[in-house]
Amino acid sequence: MANRFLRSIGLGLKRRGWAGVRAGLAALGAAWTVTEVLSIASMSTQRLLERHGSEYLWLMAFLFAIAVLTYIYEPREVDFKIPTTNTKVHLKFADLFSQRADLVIGVNEFFDGELGVPGAKNSVHGQLIVRNFGGSSLSFRAQVDPALATCGSQPKSTERAFAPSDAYPVGTTVCLSSGDRKLFLTAIATTDLYTSKARSDVPMLWAAMRSCLQKVHECGNGDPLAMPLIGNGQSGVNLKPQHLLRLLVLILVDFATSSESRLPKTVVIALHDSCFDELDIREIARDWKNA
Repeated sequence: MANRFLRSIGLGLKRRGWAGVRAGLAALGAAWTVTEVLSIASMSTQRLLERHGSEYLWLMAFLFAIAVLTYIYEPREVDFKIPTTNTKVHLKFADLFSQRADLVIGVNEFFDGELGVPGAKNSVHGQLIVRNFGGSSLSFRAQVDPALATCGSQPKSTERAFAPSDAYPVGTTVCLSSGDRKLFLTAIATTDLYTSKARSDVPMLWAAMRSCLQKVHECGNGDPLAMPLIGNGQSGVNLKPQHLLRLLVLILVDFATSSESRLPKTVVIALHDSCFDELDIREIARDWKNA
């Protein structure tokens, strides 16, 4: 906790140090003005200040410090409501799999279940297989294959050297059950048949997420929804985390406000702690709160 607090303060100083000083001086000026007015209006207040002048100065210094720290502190969680809807978006640095919500997970067009190549164990997709399917490709395929067979998308046969070799269109989304929550797996990337390197871009991500959110509307029953910073891992979307987060939020807003379908009342974007220095979630929340 202490390390996180110091990290938030240090990052805030870097981003908003001078603005924080101005906020502290403004608070100091307001308190000083009130004190002057009270001392003029009341002799007892004036005598009290004369007796405790040094304590008063320490109090002003404390007020200044609190005002500065409050202004510059980088939060680990913010939220805002999507305009004209009942949906609240939470941006938070947290473990995706610990959220009490249905999950959205980006995968490649083969819906791979084998860890290693091409399914990196440290990717969100890989962690899903480890945490929810015991690391077993067979358990994963036992749920995914029947869901793909009834998803309505037609696969395309490829010359891939290993199974599965049927590629589904980007945007294909399946809904799986895992305990008391649902897992929405959506194809957001294509994969090189020989190197297994995933590739995606902004139009592909936009189309995939729109398709996925429609599936959430149809099958999610309005339950809370959580997703990672989709596109920031192995998928190869060439955007910095801050721009990618803005894009993901914009997709949510666009879907919620431009279609008859609805998002759940709660949508969480769970961010990995490794992106803390690169993401300014307070700025994003402020922009939408002022929208």
